[in-house]
Amino acid sequence: MRNYDIYLIENEVASHYFGREQVLYHFFVEASHPVPSLVNIIERQYKYITRSIPYHVFDYHINKIDSMRKGFKIKKEDQQMTIYSTGSRAVVTNRGRKLKLISTGSFEAETLVFEHLRKIENSFLAVDLEGNSIGWLSPIKQAYYIL
Repeated sequence: MRNYDIYLIENEVASHYFGREQVLYHFFVEASHPVPSLVNIIERQYKYITRSIPYHVFDYHINKIDSMRKGFKIKKEDQQMTIYSTGSRAVVTNRGRKLKLISTGSFEAETLVFEHLRKIENSFLAVDLEGNSIGWLSPIKQAYYIL
């Protein structure tokens, strides 16, 4: 089983921390188990660097999976979607400022979710706290200037 917390990062923060994702990783680790005296500060930082993920936008893009891909089944509930394929399952839960993705089996359903999130925004960041990894779903392109 693979667990990911997927955040929609503010564009300014995303461009500033591109290439320095480990700083964001350590922030999210600390935010998951904050020191009681720092709860208010961490909460304000969390709200500053992340954006809310409107469910209707996410739902709209997931509905495209139904029309584009055969062999996938989608079960929708209030703020949760489960995507099934042969030997693969991904459960995506919208928690306002993050998506929780739990996947089992092969990577097909998980990859399908990542592909569609990549089309919505380029500043989605997936964090695997158990696997100690972090990465952009769609790497932010850096501008190179020739003088």
